[in-house]
Amino acid sequence: MDIPFPRSIHDALLAESLAEKHHWAPGSGWVTFRVKSDQDLKHALWLMRLSYLRYALKSSADPRTLFEQESEALQLSTHFKSLLEQFMPKGQANH
Repeated sequence: MDIPFPRSIHDALLAESLAEKHHWAPGSGWVTFRVKSDQDLKHALWLMRLSYLRYALKSSADPRTLFEQESEALQLSTHFKSLLEQFMPKGQANH
């Protein structure tokens, strides 16, 4: 599975071994994750939800609530939360 991320999240995923450098474009924000088991499938879904969240925050009627709900559902670390907060609409982050 190949999935795009902003560079900051891409770098964190690689640093924590949660994904691999993209197999065709290793210098991009894209990552690769190989699905070989049911557990891998769960992680692949986590990566897709993580990628989607940044887009959803920009268009949500209530981005703060969405951020809190998804952060909990995805069990995001403080580090990943701080990386994603930058995608909150102005005035919504750090409340």
